[in-house]
Amino acid sequence: MSDDEFRQAVRDAWGGACLVCGRSPESWLNTTQGERRQDVLSLHHVNGDDTDDRVANVIPLCQSCHVHIHKVDAPPYRQWHRQLPIEHRNAWNAHYKEYYEGPRISSDEAERLFGDDERMPASEKYRRHEPDVGADAAGSVESTSDAPGEGDAEASLANDGKADAATEADSGQGPTADTDAVSISFVPTGSPRRRIRFVERDDGPGWWRIDDEWTGCRWRPVGREPVTDVDVGCGGEFTTE
Repeated sequence: MSDDEFRQAVRDAWGGACLVCGRSPESWLNTTQGERRQDVLSLHHVNGDDTDDRVANVIPLCQSCHVHIHKVDAPPYRQWHRQLPIEHRNAWNAHYKEYYEGPRISSDEAERLFGDDERMPASEKYRRHEPDVGADAAGSVESTSDAPGEGDAEASLANDGKADAATEADSGQGPTADTDAVSISFVPTGSPRRRIRFVERDDGPGWWRIDDEWTGCRWRPVGREPVTDVDVGCGGEFTTE
């Protein structure tokens, strides 16, 4: 299989957007603030072996999520972080680490234990400056080393992670899963299972409506929009959140 064929196979399996946050090069290259130089998605080897190019072992990621998967043992990265061997899990710096020091786990076990983790990824902070481009828009996927690359504008996330870490250290609490979310899953006729999630925004008032599609092994984000006045109904009764 040629490189182009391999990249297309990864896209066919996982889509043309970051598997964790749903961002695509089309959106971040058109940011209204700052500059993004990386014009392709990174390819992450799930088991840390960059010679294992089975499509099931390679997922597309934005640079932000790629960095966090290697460094952070917290949702929504934990499912992928704990599948890496210890030598592929890294600290932010000499003084602070968030990585898991236990044994690696299998893909099936990671999906069973952490597949529904729904905490917002750190890359959400960039979305307010990016156009809302659908995840199904044509995107580029490029094979890369399993170690996160250098030089991307989003490498500044390491500093963001340290700042977040300091806040958590001051409070005496570690990262916790976001429980302020509502989700509904269903199966459209002739289509894979879908899920709609309403997740409370941490960058302003209101909620995010997030559309996910089941790939056969995990949920893949395929769309997102800000909403307000979310009502939860049960048996004809509605509760305003």
